[in-house]
Amino acid sequence: MNATEIKSLLFLLDDTDAEVVNLVEKKLLSYGVTALPMIAGELTHIKDENVIDLTAEIVSKINYQQLLIEFKEWHDSTEKDLLQGVYLIAKFKYPTLEKSFIKECIEKIKLNAWLDMRHDISAVEKVKILNYTFYDIHGFSGNIANYQSSSNSYINEVLETKKGNPIMLCIIYMLVAQHLKLPVFGVNLPQHFMLAFLEEDKLSLKSFDFISDKKMSAENRPILFYINAFHKGGIFTQKSLAQFVEQMKIPSNEAYYLPCDNLSIVKRVLRNLAASYKHEEELIKANQVFDILYLLGEPPLAHFTDITDANFDE
Repeated sequence: MNATEIKSLLFLLDDTDAEVVNLVEKKLLSYGVTALPMIAGELTHIKDENVIDLTAEIVSKINYQQLLIEFKEWHDSTEKDLLQGVYLIAKFKYPTLEKSFIKECIEKIKLNAWLDMRHDISAVEKVKILNYTFYDIHGFSGNIANYQSSSNSYINEVLETKKGNPIMLCIIYMLVAQHLKLPVFGVNLPQHFMLAFLEEDKLSLKSFDFISDKKMSAENRPILFYINAFHKGGIFTQKSLAQFVEQMKIPSNEAYYLPCDNLSIVKRVLRNLAASYKHEEELIKANQVFDILYLLGEPPLAHFTDITDANFDE
């Protein structure tokens, strides 16, 4: 494959024979992302609007094809890094997005909180400091006006607009907290994703590797309290959480009160995104998101428990 061959293939997209166009598309798709720089270079010389549109569709298919490969690699990885998972979701809409943008935003929030954070204060006081940084300094809030918007599922958009749905606000809050070495994990509560603050291991808090240190794993640490990132980081006990579950008429399940893994979080974001695209009547995009879910082992779903107008405080 070289630039001359790419140029010749793009020239054939103007052919009136649909079979020729299909063969060209298959050939370009077979080259994958390695062909994209050359396609971009040749595209600047193309004047035919139809060829430009066809090329854009092929580029979109190549990017989606590559995204499926990267999601499969993420699913098969041992750590299933959360930031990487939500970054891949963002690449569905923004294929050229740099991961460094997300990391820099998280680091900036973390640094603001770190300046006031001390290891000799209580967990509640640490959350108050983080809440002040997250909500007062950086201005994050729940996107109540556009709760069902697909934009709520893209971490880069939420980092820019400072507005999101419960799960994406929780993800950003959790990533910042974990960068501060605070044991904050997601709780996969139906209709409203939450966070749990676990007991800290004060002897190793300054030096442990959050991802690999089994002593700090969610399964082995008692939960101190819950955090509602959608409503200014409000702190709740398990009793108040149980009252919410009862109020929403959700069948009781012990798993609703326990930390969940990163795969569950990423799949829930994808379910929300699919539901949002269905709500926006973007059915092709919704079906593509479904395909990603199936790749991650998710069966077909008829109900999306995180798409709701219900508020935790009601």
